[in-house]
Amino acid sequence: MAPPSTILIVDDDPDIVKFLKDFLESKQYIILSAYSGEQGLNYVHTEQPDLVLLDVVMPGMSGYDVCRQIRIHPLTTLLPVVMMTGIHPEERIKGIQVGADEFLTKPINREELFARVRSLLRIKELHDVVQAQATQLAKWNKELKVKLEHEAKLAEVTRMLGDIGHEVKNSLMPVLSGVELLQEELDELFHCLPAPVMEKAGASQKMCREIIEMVTRSAQRIQDQVREIADCVKGLTSPLQLAPCHLAKVVETVFKTLQVLADKKGVRLQTVDLESLPQIQADEGRLFKVFYNLVNNAMAEMLQGGTVTIRGAEDLLQTGLKVDVIDNGRGMPEEVRQSLFSERVISRKAGGTGLGTKIVKDVVDVHGGHISVDSEVGVGTTFHLSFPYSPPTR
Repeated sequence: MAPPSTILIVDDDPDIVKFLKDFLESKQYIILSAYSGEQGLNYVHTEQPDLVLLDVVMPGMSGYDVCRQIRIHPLTTLLPVVMMTGIHPEERIKGIQVGADEFLTKPINREELFARVRSLLRIKELHDVVQAQATQLAKWNKELKVKLEHEAKLAEVTRMLGDIGHEVKNSLMPVLSGVELLQEELDELFHCLPAPVMEKAGASQKMCREIIEMVTRSAQRIQDQVREIADCVKGLTSPLQLAPCHLAKVVETVFKTLQVLADKKGVRLQTVDLESLPQIQADEGRLFKVFYNLVNNAMAEMLQGGTVTIRGAEDLLQTGLKVDVIDNGRGMPEEVRQSLFSERVISRKAGGTGLGTKIVKDVVDVHGGHISVDSEVGVGTTFHLSFPYSPPTR
C-alpha cells in the first residue's frame, strides 16, 4: 500500500491553516504548515511535499513569488500548486502566468478542496510512475549500449535485448492500466461534482485529460521501442518461413493497417503496377514489416496532402522484382541518409530508436535482395528495393 501523500499549506492566517489541516488530516493526508512564503518555499525543498496549497496575499514573499520560484527549480517544476485566491479574475490570470495548476476561491468549499486535491495527487502519482519508468528505461538503454560495444557474440546480444524488452513490457503494464483507471476515476469524480463546482472545475478537467493523453502517448512510444527490439531479436534468431507471396497483397495489408493514421495526417497511399507482378518465394510476415516500417516512417515526414507511392516492376534480367517506395516529404540530410543502414543509424521520428530501418535492411538481406535510398531535402525520399524470385540457399 502506498504511503499517504504529503500536502504543504502556506498561509499567514492561522485559522485558515487549522481549517485546512483538520479537514485534510481527516482524509488521511500528512499535512505540513507554513505561515509565510519564505517558510513555505523552504519546506518545498527540504520536505518535498506532493502538493502545495498556497495563499496569494502574504506579507514578505507573496504566493505568486513562491509559485514562480517553485517553477524555476528543476526538481519542483512539476510540483502541483493550488493557489487560494479571492474572486478577482486578475488574481487568477497572474496565478496562471506564474505557473499555478489550480485555484480555490475563499471561503473554501470542502468538497471542492477535496476534489481538486485528490485529482492533482492522482496525476502526480501517475507522473511519478512514468518518471521512474523513464529513468529505468534510460538506465537500461545505457547499459545496453555499453554491453553492445564490448560483446561480439550475437547470441549474447540477442538474449540481452530479449530480456530487456520483456522487462520493459512488464513494467509498462501498471502504467497503462493506471492511466485507464485514472481516466475512469476522474470522469466519475467530475461527474459527481455539483453543477456550480463543475463550472469552476472545467479547467481542471481539461488539464487532467491533457496530462493523461501525454502519459498515454509516452507509454505508447516506449511500447513501440520495445516492439522494435523484439522484432530485431526475432529477425536475428528465427529462420525464414518461405511461401509463395504476392507483394500487392502484402502492401494492401500494410495500407489497411496504416489507413486511419494516413487519413488523420491527410496522406494519400497508392500503388503502381504491383498487381501485375509475379509471385516470389518469401516470408510474408517479414515483408510486411519491411513495407510497414518504410511507409510509417515516410508518413512521419509528410505534410498535409502528401503522397506515399509503392511502385513495382520486374528487373531487366527477369531474375526478380524491383520495388520503389516513394514519398514527397521533407527529405533527408546527407548525414542521415548515409547512416541509415549502418550501426550509427539516426532516427528523426519522435521517440524513435532507428531499429526500424535496421529491421528493413536485415529482412531484405536475408531474402538475398538489395536496398538503397535517394533523398533530397524539401523534395522527398525514394527507397529502392530488389527481391529475387527465390532467396538463395543457405
